[in-house]
Amino acid sequence: MKIAIVIEGEQNSGKTSTIKELVNRQSNKNNSVMRRGWQRIFLNSQFRYLNLEAYCVPASPSETNIKLSDRFDKWMPDVLILAEQLNGQHYPNTYSFLTLNNYAILRYTIFNLDGNADWERFNKSNKSIKLTNRVNSIITDLRFLITSNNLI
Repeated sequence: MKIAIVIEGEQNSGKTSTIKELVNRQSNKNNSVMRRGWQRIFLNSQFRYLNLEAYCVPASPSETNIKLSDRFDKWMPDVLILAEQLNGQHYPNTYSFLTLNNYAILRYTIFNLDGNADWERFNKSNKSIKLTNRVNSIITDLRFLITSNNLI
């Protein structure tokens, strides 16, 4: 089973920050800049051998103008964590690629609203709590997907 975690939202909505927080919290790292590439994500901080090797694409294919179908034309990761810009130029290509390649998609949308909900834009005063709650939500959903499909 292949898994894609997609964080979608408007430009500068916090997609990359969410991915960076996920990687930093779940791998005990302190990346100040999130770059594309392989990351090891712990599903349980107490049992570190239970982890996923995930390929991260923190800059949206629509923003970089590199389609997933071009980026992964010769190989494909089993676990993919990526940002995608809502209604961006490559938005349809991203979901078409993931569907055609049989990825189970965990999709999260950051709404372009200033509010208290975790998946609304953050500001300086609520950034930490919103990012923490987003990571917790993603990890909970990921664990459920893995156990409900008998992968562990």
